[in-house]
Amino acid sequence: MTISSMKYVKLGNETHQINSHCRAYRIGINLSTLYVFLIIFFSFIGCEKNIPVPQHLIGEWRTSAPQYEDRYLKIAEHSLIIGIGNGEELSQDIEKVNVEQKNGETMYTIHYKDTEGERWSLILIYSTVSGGTLKIKNSNVIWEKVKSESPR
Repeated sequence: MTISSMKYVKLGNETHQINSHCRAYRIGINLSTLYVFLIIFFSFIGCEKNIPVPQHLIGEWRTSAPQYEDRYLKIAEHSLIIGIGNGEELSQDIEKVNVEQKNGETMYTIHYKDTEGERWSLILIYSTVSGGTLKIKNSNVIWEKVKSESPR
């Protein structure tokens, strides 16, 4: 800062430098803005929770939609298995699950890693209708849990 950019005010016999007070004022505003931003940021982080795979999601899920006749989802505590047709399936390791309540629906984001180590996520919308149904986000296909037969 050059001497020419500094402003001085004379009050009685004392001369005060205005720039130092303005600078402190600006720093105070910047810190206040930062604090507000951090409070908002951390409050939004709390909206989505990391949870273990919920018990009601564990199992095999199928749909009656003809184009997915030989497709399925198998969700276990630590794995996601996707039936891709012709008896083939892809097994993925679940890393974490986030849950979020949005527009009256429960959305589960399953974060998983494929066999090459690449990370992916699958967003499932869960409804309690008909004993529990799933929809994959951006799809209208409804998946229902396969009822396990009880031993006789």
